[in-house]
Amino acid sequence: MKEMIGYEIRKLLFRPLVWASLAGLLLMAAVMILNWIAPGAFGVQEDVNGKKVTLEGLDAVLRNREIAGQYEGPLTTEKVRDIIEAFRFSQSMMEAEGMEPERQRHYVHNNLYDTFARAGFAAMSGEYNGADITEVYGAMAPDLTVGYSAGWESTCYALAYTLLSWGCVLIIIISPVFSDEYTRGTDALILTGSRGRRACPLAKVIASYIVTLGGTLLLIGLFFFVFLASHGAEGLNASVQLGEMAFFFDTPYPISWKEAFAFACLAWLGAVVVLASLTLMISAWAKNSFSALVITFTIYALPLFFSGSGCPPAVKLVLAMLPITQLELRNLFSLELLSLGGQQFKAMWLVLPVSAALAALGTLLPKRAFSRHQVM
Repeated sequence: MKEMIGYEIRKLLFRPLVWASLAGLLLMAAVMILNWIAPGAFGVQEDVNGKKVTLEGLDAVLRNREIAGQYEGPLTTEKVRDIIEAFRFSQSMMEAEGMEPERQRHYVHNNLYDTFARAGFAAMSGEYNGADITEVYGAMAPDLTVGYSAGWESTCYALAYTLLSWGCVLIIIISPVFSDEYTRGTDALILTGSRGRRACPLAKVIASYIVTLGGTLLLIGLFFFVFLASHGAEGLNASVQLGEMAFFFDTPYPISWKEAFAFACLAWLGAVVVLASLTLMISAWAKNSFSALVITFTIYALPLFFSGSGCPPAVKLVLAMLPITQLELRNLFSLELLSLGGQQFKAMWLVLPVSAALAALGTLLPKRAFSRHQVM
C-alpha cells in the first residue's frame, strides 16, 4: 500500500502544469513575505525636537515593539489620547518637510498611532478628536488589550491570500486523480487488476490528502518562521481588533492574536480538507479531467460573487464555511458567537465536524464511484 501511495503522489505532482502552478505559488509566497512580513515592509516616522526621524526595516520593527511595550495592557481612552498626542507631528515639522499638515492622518507614524488614528480617534489633521473607546469598539472596548500586533496581523493577511492561491493549485493537482484515468482509458485496466477496485482508489485518496495537508502545513510553517524571525512572539495577548490594517476589526467579541492564529490555522486546514474532498468527488464523477478541473474551479470561486450582506445568519454561516471564504478568514471571524445547549462558542469550532464529515465523504464516495465506473 505504501508503494501505491508513493506512486500516486508522484503521479499527482510530476506534471508540467503542476510544476508551473507551484512555481507561481512560490513566487507569490515570496512576494507576500517580502511585502507584508519581512522587516523591510515596515517603517516608522517620528517628530523628534522638530525634525523628522525615519526608521525602516528591522529598526522600525524594534521601535514599533518598543512603543507598544510602553502602552501594553488594557485599552483605555486615556491611553489612546496619550498615544495620539505623544506621536502627532508638529505643524512646523511638517511644513519644513514639505508635508501637508491638514492630511497628517494619511502619513505613517508608528503602529499604535496609525491604528487608533485610522480607527476614528484622530481628526484628519492628526490631533485627538475626543472619541471614547466605547464609541469605536462598542461594549467590548474595556476587554481589549493593547500590544504589538503588526507581525501577527500581516502574517495572517499574507497567509490568507497565499492560501487562496494554494486552493487553486490544489484543484490543478487533485482534479485529475480519477478523471485522468477516464480520459486516458486506463480505468478499465486498473479496475480489472486484483487490487484495482479497493487498494488503488484508496491510495489515490490518501495521496491527495497527504499532498493537501503537507503543502498547507509547509506554507503555514514557512510564513510563521519568517514572522518569528522578523517580529518575535511579541503581542500574543494583544486584541485582534486593534490591528493597524483592521483585518479583524469587525470581530464581535474579544480575542487575542494567540487564539486567533490558532483558529486561523484550524480554519485553513479545515478548508483545504473540504476543498480536497469536493475535488476528489468531482474527479470521480466527471467524464474527463478537463470537466473535473472546470467544475471544481467554478464551485471553488463561485462564493466570491456573494457578499452575504443582508442574508439571514444561517446563510452567512454556510457561506463562511465554504473553502474559499474560510481560507480568507474574515467572514468566519466576523460571525457572532453561536449558542448550543445554553453555551456560547465561536463559529470556528464548526470547522472540526464539517471537515471531518467531508473527509469521510471524500474518502468513501470517490472510492465507490471509481470502483463501479465500468458497471455504471
